[in-house]
Amino acid sequence: MAKADPERVVGVHVEGGLGFPSAADVAAMTDAERAEFEELMRWAGNGVDHHALLRAAPRTFAYGWNDSPMALLAWMAQKFQEFTPSVELPEHAIDRDLLLTNTSVYWFTGTSGSSSWFMYESTEFSWPEGQSLVPTGVYGGGPDLFRRLAERDNDVVYWPEGNPGDHFVAMEVPDALAADIRTFFAKVR
Repeated sequence: MAKADPERVVGVHVEGGLGFPSAADVAAMTDAERAEFEELMRWAGNGVDHHALLRAAPRTFAYGWNDSPMALLAWMAQKFQEFTPSVELPEHAIDRDLLLTNTSVYWFTGTSGSSSWFMYESTEFSWPEGQSLVPTGVYGGGPDLFRRLAERDNDVVYWPEGNPGDHFVAMEVPDALAADIRTFFAKVR
């Protein structure tokens, strides 16, 4: 929306994901940035690349998820485990009832497969293209490398440090996220 009609958009607030290094970015990294990037790649390499799996065989997973609530719950629990590295167990970050409710929504609506179809349709995972016409706030902050990349392609005016939460921040710490959104929009109005 910010790119399509910037005059009518006050600001853009995102949880993260405003950029990922290209091959050219990797070649131009400082030593500190390269260390941050290598640490991220080590962490990312410890899990299952769900993007690759779903691009390769989305229907296979959809049939399994729609056929078996246990298969769906196992997949969801594994993703919550993988994407909440700051805690030992997913239920330490997200209430068990919330995890079960989230999984149940996919199960009862039969949308577990269709919810990930976009990964199959994209030939290559890509990050959103930048926009520089509307002030942008980023909840997750992150390493200096990602801030530099985000600021290169976006009008980043808000980048807090130390906010709680991992990948599922809206489910993990909804009050902190809501407060951060309020803080950002108070600054840009």
